[in-house]
Amino acid sequence: MKKILITSGGTREYIDDVRVLTNISSGKLGANIVNYFLKQNIIERHKEHDIKYQIHYVSPNMSEKPHLINRTFIVSEYKQYNITDVQSVYTLMEELVPQMDIVIHCMAVSDFGFKPCSTKLKSSDPLAFIDSLKDRIYKTPKILPMIKKWNTNCKLVSFKFEVNLPHEELIQIAKDSMLSGGSDIVIANDKTEMVNNKSHIAYGLYNNEEVKLNSKDEISEFLYDLLKSMFNHSFHLFLFYHFSFLLHVLYLIRLKLLQVHRHEFFLLLQYLIRLF
Repeated sequence: MKKILITSGGTREYIDDVRVLTNISSGKLGANIVNYFLKQNIIERHKEHDIKYQIHYVSPNMSEKPHLINRTFIVSEYKQYNITDVQSVYTLMEELVPQMDIVIHCMAVSDFGFKPCSTKLKSSDPLAFIDSLKDRIYKTPKILPMIKKWNTNCKLVSFKFEVNLPHEELIQIAKDSMLSGGSDIVIANDKTEMVNNKSHIAYGLYNNEEVKLNSKDEISEFLYDLLKSMFNHSFHLFLFYHFSFLLHVLYLIRLKLLQVHRHEFFLLLQYLIRLF
């Protein structure tokens, strides 16, 4: 079973005891991706050799949650983690990412945070309010560049969300992000294009390929199929090299250059057959 970490929703950085800095991310796309992977787990459950996924879902408490998690027979395939600010995401992912085969990082992470303030800032004094923010603001740690440092072997999917950019510029920014963050796949979209078309339009980028996607469902299906093909390709390469090695061992035995007992030879032969 492959372990997959999916982050979703938006972080919340406290300005004071009652106000927060957040963003417009609802977590619907992340929840949709989780639902798609869980649904495929159910469909493919009877296939012994097919890839299954154990999903670890990281999101704020208020964001969208996958509806399939209420199915009792998939409890072992799903675990949920609630976060608040960027630091809580960073700490949790630093712990979880080394255990994962796949990371789909679609959470909208705040770029700025504020040092703690124990009182409520007075709304009657805008200048004092602004001064307080200026004195306490800081840049939050970047999470995306750390993921491949925490786990060089994981497949990484990242997202690039921009506003009112020409298509060529959006794609170039996404490609630059792919290089700097070490992503295997990037999903890029532009808010203006989405609003104008009343659809969750996005572009999937991988291996110098670009695929247009027209909805959350298409994004989820695209990621599932592409990641599955990546792992199947790796598995087939493993089988090929493993099979070649075992054939070489059998050839050496036949030439009597390698001595083994009779029962060891038959065990080796049985293992070779079971690979296929």
